[in-house]
Amino acid sequence: MRRISFIIAALLLSAIMVDATAQQVVKKRIGVYKESGNTVVAEATTTLVVDITVETERFTAGVYARYAQKLLGKRASFVDREQARIVAADVAVLKDAAYYATDISASERDAEEYLKPIPIDRLSTVEVAQEDAAYDAAEQIFALRRARLDLVTGELGEGVYGGGLECALREIDRLEREYLELFYGEHEVVSTTHRVLMPVEIDITSYVIQRFSAERGLVEKSDLNGEIVMVTIAPSAWDYPAGDEKGIVAYHYANNAEVSVMLGQEVLTRRILPIYEFGATVMFANPK
Repeated sequence: MRRISFIIAALLLSAIMVDATAQQVVKKRIGVYKESGNTVVAEATTTLVVDITVETERFTAGVYARYAQKLLGKRASFVDREQARIVAADVAVLKDAAYYATDISASERDAEEYLKPIPIDRLSTVEVAQEDAAYDAAEQIFALRRARLDLVTGELGEGVYGGGLECALREIDRLEREYLELFYGEHEVVSTTHRVLMPVEIDITSYVIQRFSAERGLVEKSDLNGEIVMVTIAPSAWDYPAGDEKGIVAYHYANNAEVSVMLGQEVLTRRILPIYEFGATVMFANPK
């Protein structure tokens, strides 16, 4: 019974905290006024920052795929393919324009593209027919497997044990994997994050910011072949503070709104954010 009471109390506290966050008051003085001896011309606008992370899975067929069945006993795919999916999204209010770039793209493999070594099957400068090269690569795979077995059973490298044995086995595994990729292809997953800055307009509650294609990832919103990536804004009902009819100082209050990033009908993320465009201006007699 005590456990149930504790859970109920925790849920109530959580609900209070969420409600307090939703009712957070965000305001900004607007108009022309003096501040620290300087003339300020201020308006209250909102720009949203939307980050979308796309994970792209790529398969590149091996150069010796046609020989895999004959030499290694297992068929290999001959077809390159690429599949993209959105794995994460986030939305926030832009606060520092200098901090946010208009677009960011980061691939975990970009830097490696310039450092790729020559293919592992190139063991000399002599040109070899592709079928002969495939035979040589298959023989290297079997030689590595024999070396691994000899190391484990102690037939090869007497006195190799502990960290040395572990290092040798790890290197054999790496070499075998690279040779196998020549037959069965290379599989990689690349994660890329795109950033979109979206100014909010008065009374507009939905925005198409990009489109998405499972074959090509994020594409321009003008590309009608992709599924829409949309931002929707649902303002909350809120009573603004009472102003002064004769007031000379204007503050614009933001309205808390439920902002969602959606792929078609699927909600990718949803947050409560202060949006000035759905708020109200209140006049006061004196600066607050």
